[in-house]
Amino acid sequence: MDIRKGLCISSLFVLPMLSGCLGGSGGTDGGSGREAGYRDDVFVSDETTTGSLRIELKKSTIPVGETAGFMVSVVDSQGRPVPNINVACDSELGVALIEPTTGYELTDSGGHMSGRIGCEAPGSFELVCRVSVGANRRKFATVKCDGEIPAGFTGFPGAGGGGLGGGVAQDGDGGDAAIVAMGFEDGGSGTAGSPTSNASVDIVQDSDCDGVNTTTDPERFFDTYVNLRVENNLTEEIRFTYLTYSVRNVDGQGTLFQSKQIGLTSNASSAVGSNGGSTGMLVPLFVAALGGKYVGDPSGVGIRITQEGFRTVSVSLFGQTSSGKRVELKARATASFGNYNRCG
Repeated sequence: MDIRKGLCISSLFVLPMLSGCLGGSGGTDGGSGREAGYRDDVFVSDETTTGSLRIELKKSTIPVGETAGFMVSVVDSQGRPVPNINVACDSELGVALIEPTTGYELTDSGGHMSGRIGCEAPGSFELVCRVSVGANRRKFATVKCDGEIPAGFTGFPGAGGGGLGGGVAQDGDGGDAAIVAMGFEDGGSGTAGSPTSNASVDIVQDSDCDGVNTTTDPERFFDTYVNLRVENNLTEEIRFTYLTYSVRNVDGQGTLFQSKQIGLTSNASSAVGSNGGSTGMLVPLFVAALGGKYVGDPSGVGIRITQEGFRTVSVSLFGQTSSGKRVELKARATASFGNYNRCG
């Protein structure tokens, strides 16, 4: 396996899906002065009417691991409710959108759409909703998540949200830490911290590349690694110890696979210096075995990846600061799973 270690300090692209938490503190700005239930007079419109949209949170602060409702209201220019209009919502990664799970829903006869969110990490995160027309007009509300992550808590399976980015770990001096780049290495090589733009995962090993029956020329087939770049602007060094990941519907049966803890190896530089430190990490996710690709252990409880198509992979990176504070950073990236020709 020619997976190369590396340290990446140069500025790369920032994925829109990244998050984290620092035990006992946390927050993102997302617009100074926003409070729970924040609303203003931003307007939404179509060809015939101009009206307003607002979000009301049922709780100003939500304990991590718990849920709360919210209400979206849409009115026209005369202040009258607008029924049966599609409202779409999303959130930063750290707040799960439990209802509506699809991310959008029609308003009722009173112009309202109700929903429910859950806190997955401590900090302050943004919730945003918009109507299906005038899509450039959006309404934000700040969700404050308080407390430590409960022991054994794994989030809210099946929930949506997380498409806004943000939600990084912060300390009292305003510094933050985050996974700023995430990708996949499926071809047996890669530089840690510099993910390639080709996010394709080969799930079938062809047995004969040259088509000649008298020879055996199997396709090159490798384990799949996740490639991360982590930046640390906290005032303390962070040392990461393990990673977990999840991916849905790998077997075509809708199964949500949640990995066990994956210890960081020599391919993952686990210590990230304070005040602007940066490092790259290559961590194995999918195992190449028996002509296929697996999540988990192929000889035990592993599941063979059989479903082709686009899949979103969510990772959580765990560690602690030099003073012992718990840190969890999150990110998501989407890859295309299929039978790719790697015979060349």
